[in-house]
Amino acid sequence: MLNNNIRLAEKGDIPALCELWKTCFNDTEDYIEYFYRENFERMSVVVYTIDGKPVSVVHLMEATFADKNATQKAEFIYATGTLPEYRKRGCMGALLEAVKEKAEQNGTAVFLKPSTPELARYYNKFGFESGGHFRLVTVTPEGAEPIDASPLSSEEYNKMRDEAFAEKPFAKWQDDHMLWCCLENDYFGGKTLAIKLDGETYFLMAAPEGDALVITETNLSLGQVKKLSGSLCRMFGTEKLRAYMADYSCNEGDKILSAVVYNTPLRDIYVNQILI
Repeated sequence: MLNNNIRLAEKGDIPALCELWKTCFNDTEDYIEYFYRENFERMSVVVYTIDGKPVSVVHLMEATFADKNATQKAEFIYATGTLPEYRKRGCMGALLEAVKEKAEQNGTAVFLKPSTPELARYYNKFGFESGGHFRLVTVTPEGAEPIDASPLSSEEYNKMRDEAFAEKPFAKWQDDHMLWCCLENDYFGGKTLAIKLDGETYFLMAAPEGDALVITETNLSLGQVKKLSGSLCRMFGTEKLRAYMADYSCNEGDKILSAVVYNTPLRDIYVNQILI
């Protein structure tokens, strides 16, 4: 990193990072402190500093892009933000250029989930391209099929996930990342479940959000989700559910950009468990 204002964050920066996060995002202090306590050691946190103070930040988490023929190391960019008084001064652009330079040197891919179409266009300016899509489907409970569900460990979830998505290009996560995804899901009142249906075992991660159950990820088909929708809503005390489904296996609902990618030949990548 040639820019003298850019460096890796250290533990002593965590209070300033918490304040930066709180200013940029609508999260509680409890959650922010929990996030850094559980994740700081496994992440690369890159900051742009002015007078030694972090004013802009990107968080990088290790992943792998995989398909049937090859794998490529990747880094997931998460929670990018700049203090309001330092915006439009090139701080974030400099951080992104530094991340891209490192990726090119190491032959790694970089990806992230823009939260709005405007942010997607911002990252397009830095060479990021569309990497894949979700289908977000809203379901009013219509099926009352009894549900056979049991808790699923993060390790078993990750193993089942790798097997389920191996036929298509997808983002493969390390076990420590999946552990965090399960812990975060629990934090927000969710469950990570093994569901037995029609002689097979499936995985599902979901949490209530207002009057809806949000299914972050599952390898159930949409038809099976609908079949279980009444039982799932009763389990979580919600009136409806919203399910993020892989675009290649579902043609209903809203098509939503799941990731933009840089420095990879892969396209139409199934990307999930990205802390949405």
